[in-house]
Amino acid sequence: MLTLVTAFSVRGHGVYPKSVSGDGPRRTPVTPLWVSVSLGSTLLVIGAVVVAIGLANLFVAARRPLAWAAAASVAAWLLSGVVDILGRWVPRRLAVLMTVLGLVLVAGGGWVGVRATLAAEVRELRTALPAAASDLETRFGAAADFNLVERTTMFVDELDDRFGIQAQVTSAAGTASAYLVSAILMLFLLGYGPRFVSAALRQIADPARRAAVTAVVDQASQAARAYLLIVLVQAIVITAVCSSVFYLLDLPAPFVLGLLVGWLSAIPYFGILLGGLVPLLVAVTEPHLVTYLVLAALLVGLQSVDVLAVRPRADRTVRVGPALMLAGILIGFELYEFGGALYGTALLVLFWAVLCAMPDRSTQLPVGDDPGTAAPTGGEE
Repeated sequence: MLTLVTAFSVRGHGVYPKSVSGDGPRRTPVTPLWVSVSLGSTLLVIGAVVVAIGLANLFVAARRPLAWAAAASVAAWLLSGVVDILGRWVPRRLAVLMTVLGLVLVAGGGWVGVRATLAAEVRELRTALPAAASDLETRFGAAADFNLVERTTMFVDELDDRFGIQAQVTSAAGTASAYLVSAILMLFLLGYGPRFVSAALRQIADPARRAAVTAVVDQASQAARAYLLIVLVQAIVITAVCSSVFYLLDLPAPFVLGLLVGWLSAIPYFGILLGGLVPLLVAVTEPHLVTYLVLAALLVGLQSVDVLAVRPRADRTVRVGPALMLAGILIGFELYEFGGALYGTALLVLFWAVLCAMPDRSTQLPVGDDPGTAAPTGGEE
């Protein structure tokens, strides 16, 4: 199969070949270019399309195991920072054992108690939030124009589908095996992950390039891990503080509301205020003005501490904007629910840290190319 390719130029509304001569300078004739499309190249393109479709279907089918592997990798990567700190005083194997036991006691024991509380409080929100939204629609026409009741009902139904009692009963059968496999993989990566990374870097033959890539990976890993640990500690503290205050204010589902504020606090500069919209909506049913004042003071105060104290410390590791965190939370939650939002955001921060750690080659000149020091070329005396 042969295709004739010619060059054309446009002047005004007419199209004519460049080889046409007229008034003015003589134009150079254009030589036609014949492109040959062989049977082998056609089959190669078709095969590449088929392989791409097959890989996409394979990824969709293996989405859940890939999520477990990603979660185990991120957890091992974050815990390796704790292991490195403990490894300064104790042997590394003992540091790994202490870290894993601490994780099991804190996370495992906490999650067992949280599951029942989470399901019960989600059930409370299914009645409290639509009632508050209906009250707002009665008072304000803008809320009715926004269809606040409908949107709120969709939100609480989504919460119930993902965190309610029925969702926990449905997922209970496969949860234990998934956690067991992920824990084993995490332990394996925690012990042998650094060796895997070192072996992968040794595959780069050029010593200079290998050293540059190693420096970028090491810097990005340390910066992203430090940033995520700061954000994680802040989220835990904010969840505890907000849950306690919401409980004292006698708001329904105080732990779920506090968890929502703490989770969205990972979004820089306005995440706490964004997460506080739901507690403010719930407080509509409260007749006391002091409830609003306390909630507003709490949310504004926590956001101010985040902007003035926590954020400068986190930005010294790697500067992450709100768009990146918001995209990670939304996309991860849509794909893999709450865990996907956590681990997907962590992977995005790591990827961003790698980009920030890469050297700016546009400002670097090779040796001998400096205009002030370069030797003159032949003919330039």
